[in-house]
Amino acid sequence: MAQLVGADEIESLRIELAEIGRSIRSSFRSHASSFQSISSINPVEQDDNEETEGLQWAELQRLPTCERITSALFDVYDGMETYEKSKGKQVVDVTRLGAQERHMFIEKLIKHIENDNLLLLQKLRKRIDKVGIKLPTVEVRYHNLCVEAECRIVKGKPIPTLWNTLKEFIFVSILK
Repeated sequence: MAQLVGADEIESLRIELAEIGRSIRSSFRSHASSFQSISSINPVEQDDNEETEGLQWAELQRLPTCERITSALFDVYDGMETYEKSKGKQVVDVTRLGAQERHMFIEKLIKHIENDNLLLLQKLRKRIDKVGIKLPTVEVRYHNLCVEAECRIVKGKPIPTLWNTLKEFIFVSILK
């Protein structure tokens, strides 16, 4: 990446990212009223953390339907730069999020969508194979098809025409 982009451009990207990080942090501080904490207890042990998370999910499920649709449970981190240690979970009203918060919310939702789709297709394939269903096949025929290709010619090898390819195939099959 450093070879494709100049040093000045890399430095400007770093500055821009730092500004965005500061902006997001200040946005979270200024919109603190949109974040509602279910529990003021910050559990240290994993069991307590799982128990608290279970209580938070139960609290979310007890909300009226209109409020439940607009609420989400998110990890709260110490700083925006480090996503390693989570302080806990908070209930967030997604209708009150700012622009940066909304962007982060969407990014978090679609972060691993390729993996999710791949897993879904793999599970579907396993189920189809397990049941033994033959999927329909489609035969595609082309009329007036024109194909262009770039070829490298290796020393001592003829130009890869259809005739030369056929001769080479026959010659190789005879030698085997």
